[in-house]
Amino acid sequence: MTDLDNGEKMLVASTWEGQGDLQEVSAAHLLAKVAEQRKQLDRIEALANGYATAATTGTAQPANSVNVLIGRSLSAFPGGPTEVWATTDMAPAHSYEAIYDPARISRADAETAVRTTLAEYSVQVAQFLTEDPPLTAAERGPEWMARYGCNRECQLVHAGPDGEPGWHSTVPVETKLRDLDPDPDPRVAATNPWLAARVVVDNFRPQAYGRTTKVWLDYGTTTGELTPAQAREALTELRGFAAELEAVVDLADAIAVDDFEGDPEILRLDREAEDRRIQAITEGAK
Repeated sequence: MTDLDNGEKMLVASTWEGQGDLQEVSAAHLLAKVAEQRKQLDRIEALANGYATAATTGTAQPANSVNVLIGRSLSAFPGGPTEVWATTDMAPAHSYEAIYDPARISRADAETAVRTTLAEYSVQVAQFLTEDPPLTAAERGPEWMARYGCNRECQLVHAGPDGEPGWHSTVPVETKLRDLDPDPDPRVAATNPWLAARVVVDNFRPQAYGRTTKVWLDYGTTTGELTPAQAREALTELRGFAAELEAVVDLADAIAVDDFEGDPEILRLDREAEDRRIQAITEGAK
């Protein structure tokens, strides 16, 4: 698209077919979203293949038997060494997701802990699907770093689906809570975290364009590309906002004590009256 103000080319994208959230994006931003969608398609393909295999061999899982996606955590987290939760991904190949802290528990013991937790809800684990975070460039070695110009922390698979776009990124950290905005499409909201963040380095033709480090802060389908200083400012604001949000929630809890359900019969009569009013207005305008 061409910017009508200055005549320069611009790249725009939308997550909705109606283009209600159309916005200008960088090439790196768009490539990152493409990589995420490829992973989602891989999960959908795995689900379809699993269904096809079960239909052919007659080995369908019992209704209370599920697949669990498990991976090691990038950092320590509070509580126990494992966490498990029901997935909210669209058309997943798994019903639950789990993470474990490799510094506190082995993979085998983590699987046992997850089985025990789900058994309390009469759910059996059919199989564990592995989704460990990608290796860092430092873990891949100096030859990899030299070939793709990676910083030590980059976790993109440049030799695979992430290609060689001249940008580098860590794996996003994200909330379990999905996007809170169901509009324009709740299915899209379910595939995006409420909040996510990653470090992105852009060194495409650095001799000409230089090298920049940004923190990408995602809120649902919206991404802010922040400098480290701006991200630090956002972090400070979030910490202060958390205390204020807690006060708002406490107040809402107190006020909600007086909430009640409406009478279904009165609701029906009110809607019928509203329909008659609208019909009268419509017929009067003819």
